[in-house]
Amino acid sequence: MKNWFLNIAASAVVLLSFTACEKDETKVTIATAGAPVLTASATTATLSQPMANDNAVKYTWAPANFGFAAATTYTLQFDKKGGNFSKPISINAGSATTRTLRVTELNDIFINLGLPADAAAQVDVRVLASVGTTAPTQASAVSTIAATPYDFCAIPKDSWGLVGPAGDGWPGATATDIVLPYDCKARAYVLRMPLNAGPFKFRANKDWGTNLGGAGNLTSGVPLTLNGSDLTIATAGTYTVKLVVAVDAADKVTGGTLTVTP
Repeated sequence: MKNWFLNIAASAVVLLSFTACEKDETKVTIATAGAPVLTASATTATLSQPMANDNAVKYTWAPANFGFAAATTYTLQFDKKGGNFSKPISINAGSATTRTLRVTELNDIFINLGLPADAAAQVDVRVLASVGTTAPTQASAVSTIAATPYDFCAIPKDSWGLVGPAGDGWPGATATDIVLPYDCKARAYVLRMPLNAGPFKFRANKDWGTNLGGAGNLTSGVPLTLNGSDLTIATAGTYTVKLVVAVDAADKVTGGTLTVTP
């Protein structure tokens, strides 16, 4: 009887040992073989509102290797230079291994990180690779991009041009409007240009339906009214023309202010 019990106990030990070995053999060991390698098309970017839809920088990265086949998700992270990604801005790239940022996107990143407009700054960039909870997230080496962000402003829908003998002449067969570009910093239409001695006015969208004129000292600032009188340049020369257009809540032009300085 004693031998019978001993044989059963020995068999149980063998069975448990076999089961334990079998479990050990089915374990999967995840080997971290390599983080993604980030490459940037540029380390300096030029940012300006007129270029908003142009490409600023392209990031590409060699895929991470987790040591086994897996669906990998990539995330670009941005932080102030030396911020150690403690409060990053993240862009989910999905399974892609490249991401191109337009000027407006990169500018938003700089501004949203609290970097002031019109001041040169640097931003650190890295890419993270993740396979969910299966393995630790891998991070690439850090790249840095330098740029001077701009303060975004909405460009008005109307274009404004100077017309009259002080410029190219009254619009007709040969004369046309001298269009003033909109300056976001000045919040005005500004152009430095040669002007003749003579009268002039401003009109919107090359049409007399909305025009501005007035009278006063041009260098001090002249209030403008709809359908106002002709303004006058007394002496020919090169001047900086600054036109501020006033609109109401419905975005209708109500008047404006003009400054003309040598």
